[in-house]
Amino acid sequence: MSDHNAEHGSFLVERLIDAPPAQVYAAFATAEGKARWFSAPQTEVLARAFDFRVGGHERLHCRWQEGAHRNRPAVRTTDFRAQYLDIVPQRRIVYVYEMYLEELKISVSLVTVEFRPHEGCTRLIITEQGVFLNGYQDEGAREEGTNGLVDQLAASLPAKDQRIHSREITLTRMLAAPRELVFRAWTDPEHLARWFGPAGFTVPQCQLDARVGGKWRLTMRANDELAAMIGRDHPAGGEYLEVERPSRLVFTNNALDAAGNVTLEGLTTVTFEDIGGRTRMTLRTRATGAGELVTAMLAGMEQGWSESLLKLGRAVAGGGPTGTL
Repeated sequence: MSDHNAEHGSFLVERLIDAPPAQVYAAFATAEGKARWFSAPQTEVLARAFDFRVGGHERLHCRWQEGAHRNRPAVRTTDFRAQYLDIVPQRRIVYVYEMYLEELKISVSLVTVEFRPHEGCTRLIITEQGVFLNGYQDEGAREEGTNGLVDQLAASLPAKDQRIHSREITLTRMLAAPRELVFRAWTDPEHLARWFGPAGFTVPQCQLDARVGGKWRLTMRANDELAAMIGRDHPAGGEYLEVERPSRLVFTNNALDAAGNVTLEGLTTVTFEDIGGRTRMTLRTRATGAGELVTAMLAGMEQGWSESLLKLGRAVAGGGPTGTL
């Protein structure tokens, strides 16, 4: 029996999620991320399809445990069929979907999902505007179900100590030295050891092979004051990806623990431009890692590199055309 009347309804769910927008968005925008939370309790997934792009379709076909569906205890299957209409990465997703109970279409809805950054967290706003068909009485079940899904979404996100954090900075310095000398300061182990690392650090061990595929590794050693707070030795290393002497270097730079395990992954590009016998040096570096220690490391990233480059400028200052460090 069908009822050709249509009933309209809308609701808004707003929640502060303790995770950055990139991670919350990924929970909607990736098949793996969405599969972790997007299904109702007491259901078995019969079919799932996911094509996340404008014009792409999504489907979730489920079997319910007997009597588990709130509004229709006799219902055994539901079928969610959606199409994406608008996608702004990490900002907004708009889609339309149909919902079926068994073979009966019960609703058509337009949904907008917004991701707003808020003090390191995400203000998630879901607005649904729907029409209920064929005599289906929603009685608030759709809003209740959406709130439950948001609870599952929040629970599916990595714990704070497992969340991925990243930061990218770009620094430019004009150095009073020819670029051949500045380039050598980056690619000779003895020279690199004289300036690398923030204020309060020395480099007692440094090895490098400045060619494509070559490796580098060094240990930064903190002075007594810093060692009391963060530990004495801080190893780092990586691989050279591009070496264009004397104009460009690209290399990975990873922070390591005492066992040599990577705790923070980095990628750095340094360019050297000759400006009338001086050198304009531009450093662009990006670092990525997980955990509370990584958060602190990223917070001090710009200061650390700035102090290193200050030491580099002092090391090369006054070196003539064939200068020495």
